[in-house]
Amino acid sequence: MKRTIQWLSAAMVAISVVPPASGFADSLISFQEPFEPVTFEDVRPHYDRPECRSNEFYSEWWSFVFVLEDGYGAYAQFVLSNLGPGDGKGAVRTDLDLPEGVSFHESDDFSEGGWSYARDGFDLRFGENSVSGPLDGLVLRLKNKSFDAEYRLKNVFPPWKPGRGRVQYGESATRYYEVQLIAPVARVEGTIRVAGEDEPRRVKGLMYVDHAVSTIGMHEQAKRWVRFRAVHPDTALFLTHIQPPDQYGSQAARYAVLFHNGRAVFQSLDFDLKFGDVRPDPQRTGYASPWVVEASGTGSGRFRAAIKATKMTRREDYLETAGAAKRFILSKFAKPIMYYFDAMFAAEVAGDAGTNKYGGKGRYYFTIVNP
Repeated sequence: MKRTIQWLSAAMVAISVVPPASGFADSLISFQEPFEPVTFEDVRPHYDRPECRSNEFYSEWWSFVFVLEDGYGAYAQFVLSNLGPGDGKGAVRTDLDLPEGVSFHESDDFSEGGWSYARDGFDLRFGENSVSGPLDGLVLRLKNKSFDAEYRLKNVFPPWKPGRGRVQYGESATRYYEVQLIAPVARVEGTIRVAGEDEPRRVKGLMYVDHAVSTIGMHEQAKRWVRFRAVHPDTALFLTHIQPPDQYGSQAARYAVLFHNGRAVFQSLDFDLKFGDVRPDPQRTGYASPWVVEASGTGSGRFRAAIKATKMTRREDYLETAGAAKRFILSKFAKPIMYYFDAMFAAEVAGDAGTNKYGGKGRYYFTIVNP
């Protein structure tokens, strides 16, 4: 902890400031206050809304990031998309890592008739995969050829969204990106049955769950995307910075929220961001990633934080991993590369009662949609 606090001030030296906004043709309405609670309506599929049906660039996803004990690892994502031939296509992507070194990576696709959801409460089904329940106590069930699993969650921190939870692109209210943190941090216990094994495996740990939907293409949504999350039961930090394409100017959409002792102790939708230690991508000209990110501003208190990447764990060229149909379409508009990092953070929140310091480890993601 002490080491993370020590480099907070050092990270503020020799870093470049994100340039101020300039004149632009289209307006960007960023996340706006007031901070509203997450509702069932927020997290149910948006596919039946007029702006989503038959919209080629509609996409929506529910992501489940696991931090499991005893050497297990897992990830799951439910996806809806109109991209490519046909509309209303669903998919479930799952990863499972066993402590003995065996890994499974499964992907199951569904036509429009292969998935469904309840119109009241929250109950989403993709074939034999489902997620349902109250938003602070979800049940996730997965089934594929390699394993089936059931996970039961109990939120440590309440569901949260950045203000009203929406960024609007241009004058039309039908062009947007929405996001909710359904489970910023949840405790999870589960049972996994691996194909060919007689006895089930029991796992436990933590989980992060979010839901997002976009009615515009990736190339219209962002040029750069910064995300950081530290998933811990005592202190958790989430920060996102979306730099829009030039047509919207240089004003970014941002949010930051810091949880501690079961509640949000700081939240902000408007803060300054600085980048430092920018390192070129040796594999692609014109691409580079900052290894230091600093945020400072006000919200529910005065806030500053520094994120320092310690190790790049993965580099993903999206066009190389996407299917042929998606690659054909997206390559005409965007050339995205995502960089994954292990990272450390240090944060300070100052208020009338004094200054509190926080720190820890997390995961940092930097995405370049177009250089």
